[in-house]
Amino acid sequence: MAVNVRQVGPEDEAHAADFFDAGWGEHLPSALQKILIGLTRKTPLQRGRMRHKMTNLITGMGRPIDITFRGLRFRIEGRNNLIEYGLLTRPSYNGAELDFLCEGLRDGDVALDIGCNIGLYSMHMARAVGATGKVVSIDANPQMIKHLNFHAQANEFEHIHAVFSAVGDSVGQVDLLIRSDDVAIVRVEESDAGVTPMRPLADIVREAGLEQVDALKIDIEGHEDKALVPYFSEMPEAFWPDRIVIEYLAPDDYPGCAQAFRERGYKLVGRTKSNSMYLRG
Repeated sequence: MAVNVRQVGPEDEAHAADFFDAGWGEHLPSALQKILIGLTRKTPLQRGRMRHKMTNLITGMGRPIDITFRGLRFRIEGRNNLIEYGLLTRPSYNGAELDFLCEGLRDGDVALDIGCNIGLYSMHMARAVGATGKVVSIDANPQMIKHLNFHAQANEFEHIHAVFSAVGDSVGQVDLLIRSDDVAIVRVEESDAGVTPMRPLADIVREAGLEQVDALKIDIEGHEDKALVPYFSEMPEAFWPDRIVIEYLAPDDYPGCAQAFRERGYKLVGRTKSNSMYLRG
């Protein structure tokens, strides 16, 4: 089925400035919203049309909603962001992936979140690595960087480093295409006239001053091979994460990434509906 898309432009960067003006906690759910959220979380109808209808009903009351998810603070805007829908309606949303990454992290560790969106993985990994650790969160959508920084502040995480960039195999520019009724990136197109910078992951890691990488999550709409294959070839072993969560193209993983993982001793230990989980050693 064809998807109507539009190009991300300056209007997206300036979108909803007042969304971030009020501190977290000033937009807690109303009594009616609490009832609707509770009902939705308890029903098995948490996907597809029912989820869409319920989340639109909950978030369609004219203001953001401040919620907690697995003990962390998020502000939900309700612009058809599927991650927001998951946080709002499904207590187990991406639970297997989050548990897999975070159970391997310790105080002082370093994690990468490539395609961080509003920061679901970044916030959980930031809690896992503690104040002495670091999370580098990368996204090509300026809206997502704003959301990420707001959530980092709401959770009092000063060790999240946000990077506005697409990730590829060269330095360049890209255009972002998003759904017309959504904030989710559909695809990334390289273009000399693009409005978004693209940089190799190795460059971003070095500029962040990292000395190691312990966990990685990546979801960048088809650029996974371009991001990770040259990274593994260029960076020494200390920068090869022990745990990786990566989106896959059903029924298989991205071919370049899968080969790079095999060559470096990674084992596929599980798959969810959307992601593969790899463990090294």
